[in-house]
This record gives sequence, structure tokens and C-alpha cells, in this order.
Amino acid sequence: MRRKRVREKLSLKLSEIERELLQGIGEPEEGGFVPSPFQLEALEHLFRDEDVIVVAPTGSGKTWIALRVIESYLEEGKSTWYTTPLKALSNQKYDQFCETFGGENVGLLTGERRENPSAPIIVATTEVLRNLLYRGERVPHFVVLDEAHYLGDEERGTAWEEVIILSSPETQLLLLSATISNVEELASWMRSLRGKRPKVVKAEGRPVPLRYALLGPEGRLLPLEEKFLPYSRFSPRKRPEEVLDLLGEKGLLPVIWFLPTRKQCDQFAKTFSRIPYPHSDKRLEIFKRFAQDDPYLWNHPLLEALIESGVASHHAGHLTRWKVIVEKMLSLGFLRGVFATTTLAAGLDVPARTVILGSLNRGNGELSVLEFHQMTGRAGRRGKDKVGFVVLVSRSRRDLRKGLEFTKKSPEPLKSSFRFHYYQILNLLDRFELEEVQEFVKKSFLLYQIQSGKKKRKATHLLLKHLDRRIGLLKELGYLDEDLNLTEEGKWSLLLRHESSLVISEIIRRNLWKGLGPSSFAGWIGSLASERAPQKLITEVDLRTLRKLILELEAVEKKWGINSLELREFYKPQAEGSEGERRAAVVKAWAEGVSWHELVKKARIEEGDLQRLILQTSELLREIEDLPLEVSVLAQKARELILRPPIFSMDLH
Repeated sequence: MRRKRVREKLSLKLSEIERELLQGIGEPEEGGFVPSPFQLEALEHLFRDEDVIVVAPTGSGKTWIALRVIESYLEEGKSTWYTTPLKALSNQKYDQFCETFGGENVGLLTGERRENPSAPIIVATTEVLRNLLYRGERVPHFVVLDEAHYLGDEERGTAWEEVIILSSPETQLLLLSATISNVEELASWMRSLRGKRPKVVKAEGRPVPLRYALLGPEGRLLPLEEKFLPYSRFSPRKRPEEVLDLLGEKGLLPVIWFLPTRKQCDQFAKTFSRIPYPHSDKRLEIFKRFAQDDPYLWNHPLLEALIESGVASHHAGHLTRWKVIVEKMLSLGFLRGVFATTTLAAGLDVPARTVILGSLNRGNGELSVLEFHQMTGRAGRRGKDKVGFVVLVSRSRRDLRKGLEFTKKSPEPLKSSFRFHYYQILNLLDRFELEEVQEFVKKSFLLYQIQSGKKKRKATHLLLKHLDRRIGLLKELGYLDEDLNLTEEGKWSLLLRHESSLVISEIIRRNLWKGLGPSSFAGWIGSLASERAPQKLITEVDLRTLRKLILELEAVEKKWGINSLELREFYKPQAEGSEGERRAAVVKAWAEGVSWHELVKKARIEEGDLQRLILQTSELLREIEDLPLEVSVLAQKARELILRPPIFSMDLH
């Protein structure tokens, strides 16, 4: 009897704690948009023609700043570029800008799409702007670098450094990010390059404040605080549909539920297949508008869950058009939940009222503080929510404690990932003398971040040595002459801007492509893509000549003391065929007309991975097609063969 009274008392106490936590939720009163102080401060500096770095939480209105400046500069006839790290984000911004400024004023340039390239406003991926700056053409008046923290990205960060180093002093720069903790260091580096320090503008707090909670006993939400962590172990495991029902009762829908793996996202969505949710007619209407008569979408295994149950799976394994439909439905408020991997957190503007984290792991290890902030930053929609909620549903006290730590930590400092590429060296030597190229290297954020004099001198020496070695190799292979002028081969080779550009250049230079049909050539080029390889080899492909070339180039690199291309692993014989062979086979089969469903099933590859593999192949073929060489005809034929539904559609959005 006494134990029962204690339980009842505890229950009442926890109910009161939950009531306090949930106080003030709901939609804000209607009212006109009022700019935040940080937005007005940024505009003030920008209209004085100053460079600006804005660090403000996700959803606080960073793009609004850029839109106001672009609007003003469009009236003045000035050219502007808005760059993003992701093609999907560039597509999203392009649609938004067309709506705002009119389609005739906006162009889109990514590796896959070229729309209205002479427009006064260009939306592009950052690498496209970098390529323009290599050529020293059409200096834009105003450049926006969205998601500027990508400067620290291991694979692609060099392009951001190149853009900042190569940008003319006449070009005004605006950097936008939610997650740069060492922004003052970045600003100081930019001052060392451009002679003027950019103004740093930070948002004080979020426009929609966040509350962190854990799922406690009897489905109650308790504040994520040390004293409540022990209660998590009394919380019984709840199925996804039970959790969403609970949150629905508390007024906390819609939800983005981040999960470590794609498989879990699909499994969670499937559990809702026969649980109806209001507005199925609206969802069907949106689906019809975007899917039209696309058979790949109408046969999607999670379609019933999407339309009838108002839940969806969103990850890189799905086709682009499916993800766009999910994002649209979520933004319009017709979904109760989206189960997603971290890819949804990386820049796309699709917030929800609540974010759920089931684990602080991802498919390949633990989340970083940066990723945690990007994911939790999706909670709370400006103009739709008074409060954003982050709910940790793990019963592991270790996970909860880690989450509590992450809420108090700043994201990891931005670190340079500067590295050399052969096409980069050719492009720089085409424009500058050797001494200027060496100065370019010395201007890198990498060397700026090494403050100690002795250490810095050593790092500078090492970096220039790496540059000299690559120049030596390019001379040996005939892309540079003894005076470091570009040879005929060097002049076309610099247009191939891919990590494997040297391999592709040598395929062309040695005429190894001759005798290949368009589908086989597509397979060869596809084998060099960096997307996930299929699990099965679906047809025999002969890549012995290509493998021999790669081993030969690696031997030349080794002789020059250069870190290997590391491609040999892609072509290493395995029971199911090497990674390169599996990629080549699936691209070749697609070029030969094998059906999409058959390809996905036989190769054991997810649709989104196959789509990106073929799009990356298409991007490489497009670069070859643009060369003033005989091989361009073959590249064009190969590209035309692989660009068929559902791979590519101009009306993705």
C-alpha cells in the first residue's frame, strides 16, 4: 500500500514537471515578419560594401539577408552568385529564387544542370564558382557562400578555400553558417588575404527556442537534465507508432526522427502502413503533382505509408524526386513524421516542430557535436512554432549523458582540409607564374592555422615540396613543358576537374578509349566515380587495361614520393568483382537499356545510390564532352544513353 502511494506521488510529480516543460508550445500569434537584429546588422554592413560572415542557428533567416541584398543589386544591374555545397540545396534555392526574382533573372549551374547561364543571378555549387575563378572570367559583384563550414570538409573543403583566395577584392563576400565556432579565426584569415576584415555577425539565441527532453516512465517527457537521467531506465520500449501517438497527444507533431541507418528509416516507416492519418487527400494531390505518371514513384514500396499514414523515409538511398515530395509535404504540414539519416540535416530547409534522436550513433560511428547541432537545429519552425523540441528516446544513460554534454558544447572548430589536385595545379599554372602559385599555397587556411613560427616554416616547406613533386610528375607525363607552360595536353586536361582527372586524361591521351562503344565507355568512366558500389557484379566487364593504367600511374606517383591515387583498391580482384568492375557493370547495363527495377534488384544497390552513381558518371562524361577533342563525340553518345528516367528530369522540383 505504501509503495503504491509512493508511485502515485511520483507520478503526480512527474506529470507536473512535464506540464512545466510543455508550457507555451503551439503556434505563435499571427503578425507580420519582423527582421531580427542580427539580420538588420548584417544588411547594414553589406550595403556598405563590406564582406560579412553570419553565424546564426538553423532556421533563423540567414537566406533572408542574402535575398534582400540580391534584390537590391539586381535593381542596380550587379551580378550575384549564390553557392551551396549540395546539388539538392542548389536546386531548392533555384526554385525559391525563380519564384522571388522571376525565372528570367535566375540561372542554375551544377554538374548536372545548366539553366539560363547568362542570368544576373546564378545559383551554383561551390565548385562551379571555383572553376569560373580559375579562368579569371566574369567576376561577380556579390558572392554568397552558403553552408560555409564545408570549408572544413575532408573531401571538398579545398574548393571553399580556393574561392576565398581567388576572389577579386572587388567581389563582395557573404558567408553563411549555423556552425562555425572559430569564426574570429576565419575572419582574421580572410583579412590576411583581402586586406579588410569581414564583419562577423552572430545571432543571439534562436528565433524559436529549443527545449531538450528525454522520454521517461508512462510516456512522460522530462527535461534533459542530470537529475532526470535515471528515470529513462523505467521507460518501457515503445514502438515508433506509440511514440508518435504520444507526441501527437502533447501537440508536438510533426517530427523528424533521426536514425543511424537507412534500413531503420524504411522499417520505421513501414510499421505505419495501415494506420490512417488525416489529409491523405492533400498528400495524394501533392504526390500526383510531383510524381505525375512516373512509374518508379507510383510503385514505391513506402507509398502507402506516405499517402495513407502521413509518414515517410528520407535518406540517400531514395530517388531525388521521392525526397523532394517528402520535403514538400513536410514543409506544408501534411506529414506527422519523417524518419531520416543525417543527410536531411545537412543544409536542406525542412524543419519540424520536434526532432527525435534514438541514438547518438550513426551508421559508421558516433555523431560529432557539429552533426548533433545540425540535427537538433531542425526543431522549431519560424512563424509556425513558439518552441522547438528535441526528444532523446534512448534508454541508455550513456547516450543521454552524451546528449546532455552536446547541448552545452560548441561545434568542433573549423579546420582546413586543404590538399592538392592535379587539375588544380594545371589551372593555377595556366593563370599564374610559379612564384604566384607558391604564394597561393602559402595563403591557405591550413598554413594560417599553424601559428607556431618553426612549425609553420616546416609545414610551408612540406606543402611546397608536395607542390613541386606534382609539378615534376605533370612535366614527366607531358602536361607541362620545362618552362612550366601548359602543353596542348595540359590545356585540355585542366578542364577535367575530378579527383581521378589524371586517369581520365591518360585514357584520352593514350587513345585507350578507341574501340570502346558508348556503353562500355560509360562503364569505364563510371568505375572512377566515388559513389557506393553495387553489391553484385551483374555482367562481365573488361577493365584490365584501365587497371594496368592505374597501377602504372601509381608507380609514377610513388617514384615522385606522392601519396598514391589510392584507386588500386577499387580494381582489386574480389569474388563478387572489384568495386570498379561492379560500378562499371551497372552503368554499362543501364546504358544498354536494362530496366531500372531489374538493375536495382540484380546489382543489389539502392535506387538513390544508383541514381547518384549514374549522375556522377554523367557529370564526368559532360566534362569530356566539352573537350575540343575527338573523344567528345563518344562521351556525348554515352551520356545520352544513361540520362533516361528515373535518373534525370528537368522538373525535379
